[in-house]
Amino acid sequence: MKTKRTIYSVLAIALAGMTLSSCSDKLDTMPDNRTVLDSEEKIADLLTRSYPQNSNILLTELMSDNADYFGTRIQWGDVAGDQMYFWQDFTESGNDSPENLWMEYNKCVAQANQALADIDKLGGPTTKALTNSYGEALLIRAYNNFLLANVFCMPYNSKTSSKDLGIYYSTKVERLDARNPRGTVADVYASIAADIEKGIPMINDNFKVAKYHFNKRAAYAFAARFYLYYEKWDKAVDYADRLIGSSVSGQLRDYRALSELPFSDSETVNKVCEAYCAADANCNLLITVPISEAGMALGAWKTYKRYSHDNYLADNETINAIGSLFSCRPVMRGFTMRSADADGVMFPKLPREIEWKDQVAGTGYLHTMNVEFSVDETLLVRAEALTMLGRYAEAAADLTAWLRNYYNTSATLTPENIKQAFDNLAYSYADADKFVGTPKKHLHPAFAIDAEGSVQESMLQCVLDFRRIETLHQGLRWFDVKRYNIEIPRREMGRNGRPSKNIDWLKQNDPRQAVQMPISIQEAGIELNPRG
Repeated sequence: MKTKRTIYSVLAIALAGMTLSSCSDKLDTMPDNRTVLDSEEKIADLLTRSYPQNSNILLTELMSDNADYFGTRIQWGDVAGDQMYFWQDFTESGNDSPENLWMEYNKCVAQANQALADIDKLGGPTTKALTNSYGEALLIRAYNNFLLANVFCMPYNSKTSSKDLGIYYSTKVERLDARNPRGTVADVYASIAADIEKGIPMINDNFKVAKYHFNKRAAYAFAARFYLYYEKWDKAVDYADRLIGSSVSGQLRDYRALSELPFSDSETVNKVCEAYCAADANCNLLITVPISEAGMALGAWKTYKRYSHDNYLADNETINAIGSLFSCRPVMRGFTMRSADADGVMFPKLPREIEWKDQVAGTGYLHTMNVEFSVDETLLVRAEALTMLGRYAEAAADLTAWLRNYYNTSATLTPENIKQAFDNLAYSYADADKFVGTPKKHLHPAFAIDAEGSVQESMLQCVLDFRRIETLHQGLRWFDVKRYNIEIPRREMGRNGRPSKNIDWLKQNDPRQAVQMPISIQEAGIELNPRG
């Protein structure tokens, strides 16, 4: 552990200095204008480097209801972690800070724009390689703007997004300026849709290692998720259908193979995480390798266990709770930590990887790997969209496929038995102290859904719970909390592993759903997100 902590602390200090010293430069200069992109190979190489080297995973995972708080008695936390967990405006710097995310996502947009401009200078996408690169650049631009919007803006909805503050959507090579008009969330989503629709037909998978690029299958998965968030249910189903086809058989994650791997301590769990992210797994569609502490913080180490997906959450709201609801057990168990100081259930997804700079001195960069898109998650995208379209039997079939793959069960879900199962559950926080969570949350989306207790609402409860489990530790639950306007607490856990007090609540339409603009960007003159 000593070596790991040394890497962690040296890395944090080094990156903090780099971030503070370079913010003003990044605001008004292009990220890479040193190389003339005058060949197919150079353009493809730039795009390989245009996938984010930072990640929102840790930030948005801690902001969601996938973590409880164990208080300052637990030393494995810090000011940055507390600010993430309590939805505070951020003052700290580092790998996983909003400032680094803002800079990195905008850098990737700028590099995509540079690639597009240089392809045009070469006469346009006239070859197979240039056509593929053109499509990839459009999708990179769309995806990074999608991330920016979902982190730093209120969620899209057709009622208020024409007024809600968006982010500046750059479509050309230009000097970045924080004073550019932010536009609206509706503007951003319209621009993302345009890039997706233009980019996908151009992708022909002319890649050396396709899983590290927006290959065709990954592009379909992105489009399906985007249109789900965009409330365009038909298009979400269409793109999911293009990926999955008429049968999902053989396409989902092989949890049984993963469960046979050694799984007893931090290092063996890390190997399972690496297998989870393997490029040769058919279910994995796009893999990124960001510099991030998420692999440590959300993995089988004590790091950041002040905020933890604990046994209480697993038993009452997530993995074990859903198993109890449908009378089955998960194929792949979580790694459990339980002691006087730490309490957590970690699912092996995010490996901790070290890029050594000086192994003797113990310095280097912490990376993780993340499966940005998978068949499993896209299956649940389709199930949600089908539910919104009232195609309940088809949605139940997708939910059945996911349940049978994740859990040891041969059960068949139907709209009727899903409703019955959720009818038997209380809504979360119905107790006098508002402590007790269940898999059932009050849903308050801006879009219309049927009344509580209806078939549709019960099926949405089910799909959101399955999505919560499928995307555990990957930061996506926060976006579902925002989309469905779910009220969630910040509760402190007692030494008995049960809630002892509520410290704060995220209310309906809480302006803290939008992360505040980073301090350095504020100083440059950007319009700030409202605060209550």
